[in-house]
Amino acid sequence: MVRGDVLDTAAVEKAVPGHDAVLCAIGTGAGRSTLREDGTRNIVRAMEKAGVRRLICQSSLGVGDSRANLGFLTKFVIVPVFLRHAFADHERQEAVVKASALDWTIVRPPHLKDGPRTGTYRHGFPTTDTGIQGKIPRADVADFMLKQLTDDTYLHRSPGVSY
Repeated sequence: MVRGDVLDTAAVEKAVPGHDAVLCAIGTGAGRSTLREDGTRNIVRAMEKAGVRRLICQSSLGVGDSRANLGFLTKFVIVPVFLRHAFADHERQEAVVKASALDWTIVRPPHLKDGPRTGTYRHGFPTTDTGIQGKIPRADVADFMLKQLTDDTYLHRSPGVSY
């Protein structure tokens, strides 16, 4: 693990070489921001420059084709009113990842909460599945992301992860 500022291009370029993969879980509040997009762009460029191929990037359930997974209230009130800027940043972040030449997986969890790892989550469910729960512990998302380092099932795909 390397600590630093994802917006500092030189720092990111210094941190990436010598590693087998990068896990990206950039987060910010619901306000206007390009942190996810800009930070991910710096990571992707540094990875391509250093020849590091594997990227596991956390986004959010409801981004892209997973919007259909959201419940009515979340889809038509919470996201458009309260989270529109965050979701727009996630959309741009995902576009940066998908445009790269990397071996990427974009992980899409619902609302993150604190709690222990259960290991009993679902993943890769169809975008038509509206029976998923709207929250998942960060520990289960981390567990799933770590498993993607050695599993190519979702290579160049964007699986949802929830219960």
